Amino acid sequence: MLDFRYHVTSLVAVFLALIVGIVVGVGISGSGFVDKSERQKYENRIEKLQARVDELSRDNDALQEQQQSGSAFMADTYPVLMQHRLVGKRVAVIVVGATGGATGADVQRALDDADATVVRYRALKLPLATPTIRAALQGYEGSPLLTDVGHELAQEWATGGKTPVADALSAVIVEEQRGTNAKPADGVVVMQTSDPRGAATRRFLDGFYTGLGASGVPVVGVEESATLVSTVPLFGRYSGFSTVDDIETASGRFALALLLAGATKGNYGVKATASAPLPKIPAAAGA
Repeated sequence: MLDFRYHVTSLVAVFLALIVGIVVGVGISGSGFVDKSERQKYENRIEKLQARVDELSRDNDALQEQQQSGSAFMADTYPVLMQHRLVGKRVAVIVVGATGGATGADVQRALDDADATVVRYRALKLPLATPTIRAALQGYEGSPLLTDVGHELAQEWATGGKTPVADALSAVIVEEQRGTNAKPADGVVVMQTSDPRGAATRRFLDGFYTGLGASGVPVVGVEESATLVSTVPLFGRYSGFSTVDDIETASGRFALALLLAGATKGNYGVKATASAPLPKIPAAAGA
């Protein structure tokens, strides 16, 4: 979704550049290079462009006022909208790469505000050491292909229960973990904080993300709006994924809670890849 304030600002800059160019042209005409009729055309164009700049500036001021009003409304209503939104829900939080940092803190705040329970937290080391993984899986009766191993690990972390792959690999591929593998999750939050270097790591993650998307529970990939290399296109390749690209905002945290509660899948936030700021909000009881 485009930010119209930036669009308006860009247009103002373009018109101002045109005005400057025309003024330079008028200056040249004053030196005798352009006749009087041509000079009058320049001056008329300057007046029209200046009028357009003034109009766009008024539009920009109105948009800023609307944004401030919207931000104030969200700040006032956020606690009420989030309260008990995910009460009784068990959520798995998975970080692909280094620990979650600020993004992880934003996710935790959203889950706390919505009264969710983090059933498990896992941070995967990247890049993956393929020989170490194969050694750890000795005796495992499933497929040894990295894509299949990633798929099975994702399914285990989402559904809980018996977790032979997670039991075998956690010591060698998990950088940080909290919570057990036993209980199923009602939803999964994913953030990728590192570039998956190496073909083997990419094969593993392809299977892993496919497995999460096929788990049957809501899966939401999140990032901050200032993230330089967005993960939205990556997560968008996998069926079952939704995304939130502004998790540091109240609106982004609310979108995450709505998606984990079962809202319509999609890409939400403020970037061009988003279809809307928020999923459709369910009607109040009795409405």
